[in-house]
Amino acid sequence: MTFARLRAADWVVFVAALALLFVTAADWYSTKGGERARQFEQSAPTRGEGAELRDDAAATAENQERNAWQLDGGIDRVILVGLLGTALLAVYAAFTRAAGRRYERGLSPTGWAGLAAALTALLVLYRIIQEPGFDEVTTVQAGAPLALGVLGVIAFACATSVRAEEDGTEFRELKPADEAAPPAERAGLGS
Repeated sequence: MTFARLRAADWVVFVAALALLFVTAADWYSTKGGERARQFEQSAPTRGEGAELRDDAAATAENQERNAWQLDGGIDRVILVGLLGTALLAVYAAFTRAAGRRYERGLSPTGWAGLAAALTALLVLYRIIQEPGFDEVTTVQAGAPLALGVLGVIAFACATSVRAEEDGTEFRELKPADEAAPPAERAGLGS
């Protein structure tokens, strides 16, 4: 197994899958009151009389903000499973590509990862449009659009990689020196 086999699209899928895990922890939604509390926190003094008010505003804002892990609606749980499944499939696809496995029938792990990314992106888009709670009160934060963008990157890179599979060029050509090198050097980790 060597990661030197991975093409640029495979690396994009792998790195985007890891980024997707970080995006789930970013704030996806807040409320208008939470946004006002966050603005007050940023403008309040850090010392003196305003410091206690600043702490209260920070606590109020934090209570109103939700990330993908904190949302409790049924669709939100499905989205979280989709996000985690997409990341898992994308990482698995990179490892199977590094192992040199070919898939003659059906979808490869890369194809499954791309399909999962596309379906999950549709669910995230739906949730951005149909916000949790009352639409007049709820606001979309950076996490949800970032997740949508990362899912799009994964889907596009997977499509590129699947196209390479169909052409029979899914592996980067290894030089004989790469084949004989120790695993750490083949993965680009050597000195």
